[in-house]
Amino acid sequence: MKGQTEAGSKTVVLCVPLRADDLVTVRLALYGVAVRVGLSYEAIEDLKVAVTEACNYAILQAGDREQLPMLRLVFTLRETELQIRIGTDSPDVTFGEALRPVKLPQEGVEALERLEDSPIGLYLLQALVDELRLEPGGEGEGASEAIVLIKRLAAG
Repeated sequence: MKGQTEAGSKTVVLCVPLRADDLVTVRLALYGVAVRVGLSYEAIEDLKVAVTEACNYAILQAGDREQLPMLRLVFTLRETELQIRIGTDSPDVTFGEALRPVKLPQEGVEALERLEDSPIGLYLLQALVDELRLEPGGEGEGASEAIVLIKRLAAG
């Protein structure tokens, strides 16, 4: 983990192997950063769920490869928001589906149990952050697609 100061912001970068066992480290780092910027307990819990869903989405895509990609999280602390950029060093791991609008069945809660291959975790992700966007990868090394979650700080 490393940090740096940019004009009016602070950045913390965390890189871990893309596997479920390392999500505890991700959640602990997120908690520390979120407390530092003064997010409420409820906002921190929402972010932990959203970040975990995004990371799980990437983990499922990585599968059981012999050489696991690295998960890279960039936490940018600004005066008005916390921005979390989640990406990997693999161009095979994408997040485009996370921005696809999710339509829930009209039949009620029972119908949710019948959804197959549902992006319900991604629906949660969309509901728990203030803004969600996709950043395309570039041409350089480690330039894979990333998802950016933004949680605005309460005016106080």
